[in-house]
Amino acid sequence: MRVELWYPATRAAAGAEQALTDFVIDEPDAASFAALVDVAPAECVRTQTASAAAPELAEIAGPWPTLVFSHCHGCARFSSFSLAEHLASHGFLVAAVDHAGSTVFDQLADELPPIDEATLELRRDDVMRVIDELLDPAATSLPDPFVGLADGERLGVFGHSFGSVTTGKVLQDDPRPRAGVAIAAPIENPLLPGVTMAGIDEPLMLFVAVEDNSITEFGNAAIRQNFTDANAPAWKLEFADTGHFAFSDLAGLSDYFSAGCGEGERQTDGAPFTYADPFAVRSLAAGRVAAFFALHLLGDDEALAQLEAGDPLLDVQSK
Repeated sequence: MRVELWYPATRAAAGAEQALTDFVIDEPDAASFAALVDVAPAECVRTQTASAAAPELAEIAGPWPTLVFSHCHGCARFSSFSLAEHLASHGFLVAAVDHAGSTVFDQLADELPPIDEATLELRRDDVMRVIDELLDPAATSLPDPFVGLADGERLGVFGHSFGSVTTGKVLQDDPRPRAGVAIAAPIENPLLPGVTMAGIDEPLMLFVAVEDNSITEFGNAAIRQNFTDANAPAWKLEFADTGHFAFSDLAGLSDYFSAGCGEGERQTDGAPFTYADPFAVRSLAAGRVAAFFALHLLGDDEALAQLEAGDPLLDVQSK
């Protein structure tokens, strides 16, 4: 498995940011991805990161609070790099795995696996294997500076779309994560068995893209029911005028990722409208995710005010 790490770095890394295309190393994938980025709409796709490649670690005493990310079906470990960067800037070590067989390159080749319980279990195992390695004091796959750096007492998981369901599956089946964020897909879903809200006791935050034309209003209704059924504490954040891929840095990269950028049709009546700025959506989401994990993993009680602060794009409920 290929895993990307984001982490607090020294100030010497400033100015050494890498391009989005630098995440893709192997050919012919690198060439095909670069071709997509070259023609991607600038109002949707962020082509320049705010993070350097392999910078020196910041001088912060360990162990570090740690988060593991699960990407959407047909996406990649770097799909939400803006979110990972923001979390790293707040002191978190963030690890994201490529779910082999379920990446953007499998999607381009029309070879994605089915969205079923067997695939969900594979994705859960990917995340748990990453957690195993991060917490192993004798880890052999991690670069030396990261061995023993992850804090098993301050561990969280989060994911987007199919990664949302994966997050729920990990929280249900692995006792190590202490909190989770599920973005734009229901965790418990009658179309995809394997997770129940009753089986998750950890603090949970659910994101709803109100104009999600990928999982549709059926999927959003299921997320709302998930919140009703969730064990407390739980939060539900509904993002107005937001589509499914607005939370991803790949929004607008191709037709597959079009739900969330530019023009769309409303879920309620099919009326035409313009999606909310995906850059603003990602920034807003990043702030709330950071606040949620600060509250539950760092013990920062003041983060609750930021988590529940009013915003024109947001409807926030908690229990």
